[in-house]
Amino acid sequence: MNQFEGTLIAGRYEIREHIATGGMASVFKTWDHRVERIVAIKVLRSLDKNDQRAVERFRREARAAAALAHPNAVTIYDFVEEMGQYFLVMEYIHGPTLKQLIGQRRQLQSRETIEIAAQVCAVLQVAHTRGFIHRDIKPQNIMLAWSGGAGGLGDGGAWVKLTDFGIVRVAEDAGLTNSGIVLGTADYLSPEQARGETLTASSDLYSLGVVMFEMLAGRPPFVGPTAVSIAMQHASANPPPLRQFNPLIPPVLEQLVIRTLQKEPEDRFDSAAEMQQALRNCARELARAKPTTQAAAPGYPPRYSDGPSGQNHYS
Repeated sequence: MNQFEGTLIAGRYEIREHIATGGMASVFKTWDHRVERIVAIKVLRSLDKNDQRAVERFRREARAAAALAHPNAVTIYDFVEEMGQYFLVMEYIHGPTLKQLIGQRRQLQSRETIEIAAQVCAVLQVAHTRGFIHRDIKPQNIMLAWSGGAGGLGDGGAWVKLTDFGIVRVAEDAGLTNSGIVLGTADYLSPEQARGETLTASSDLYSLGVVMFEMLAGRPPFVGPTAVSIAMQHASANPPPLRQFNPLIPPVLEQLVIRTLQKEPEDRFDSAAEMQQALRNCARELARAKPTTQAAAPGYPPRYSDGPSGQNHYS
């Protein structure tokens, strides 16, 4: 039993079950007695709670996610400091991470990939407009919410949830970012991020392009024995042809992904809104084209073993 299970926080949040452990926090399924609903509580790890930079990242996650108030962002309800510990109360999501879905399906359909990426673009556009750069776009931070109904992929609902704003950077605020310090995950770093340079909204779009590549190919564009070797490839190497891994990918979608993976930010999409529109145009073009046989029929929920009662997973 975890040390926090059974603990009552702020007189209302009863921690019940450990869900997951990430880089700097653990997450628990929790009952909110005041409003009588299940929530998730993220608890800063004990070895990090005396690290002021870690604490500031934790607070920043709360501020950034709460400020978005977007249907494609995991909702933040509360931030509690109690017993010398830090607790972030958030929306409880029924469903897997995108990383888990890729692990089970290996390759996603083109239309599934487009829909997931378009919904991430929707929340990124709001974040970027408000001056936030996420800096850690990866499949582990994209959750697929289970609504409990028949809808799912392609049903038009806001079932994609972006989470983990712990290393978000606020424009015009150096904050946690210093020259030469790389924050993020090696597999999804933008070239400028790998070089420790100043990031822009375009950096998030590059990382989303890497995620799209992985959804379609079943692997990221760059792999290597170490994080440094992968980061160096992001900085200078060209990605392999996407259709080499999945020949069913339509050329128009491959070209869209290639554009997001350009080394220079000015060669990518100008904004998340522009990328989202390109994705929608691509979807319409595919709808007019002759259907191809792929892993699953469109319009069905994400296929994951636990179903609607499965565990939730947070970074």
